[in-house]
Amino acid sequence: MKRLPADFQIRRLTAADAEAFSVLRRKVTQANPVPMGLALDEELGRPIQGFRDQLSYPDPNAAFGAFIGGELIGSAAVAWPSKFPSSRHKTTLWGVFVAPECRGMGVGRKVVAQAVDHAFENGVRRINLQVYVPNAEAIALYLSMGFMEYGREPEAICLDGTFYDGVHMSLLRQ
Repeated sequence: MKRLPADFQIRRLTAADAEAFSVLRRKVTQANPVPMGLALDEELGRPIQGFRDQLSYPDPNAAFGAFIGGELIGSAAVAWPSKFPSSRHKTTLWGVFVAPECRGMGVGRKVVAQAVDHAFENGVRRINLQVYVPNAEAIALYLSMGFMEYGREPEAICLDGTFYDGVHMSLLRQ
């Protein structure tokens, strides 16, 4: 595994990070759109204001970014599906991606761990996610962190006429 440089840091993302978030998403989507679940033209059409709004969701929702030399190179976020008490025990992990040139350094594990810790610190019992397949690296990461597969959604996305399934995974706080 490649080593992380001394200037590596993880911090919470804000609306001010929307442009960097968009650049990273575009870079990741261009390399391989399947894990993102969007075609590149769809990603390119997303307005910056939408990212500003997403990164400004009220607490306890949160997005975290991994940085090297001030450049955003990875992210992970958690979002609560409902404001109702009946659903506050669970959250969704989303927006997990790492710049292609920074993979293999443990960035994904570190930023996901930050999001998971934040969710558990905010009273979550269960964290759910969906991975579009094939994405063996992401599934291996989540399994190694204690997530369990609980189902598959056939044809979860369609990119350029090809259908890809979604693997649903969940982590229960111990």
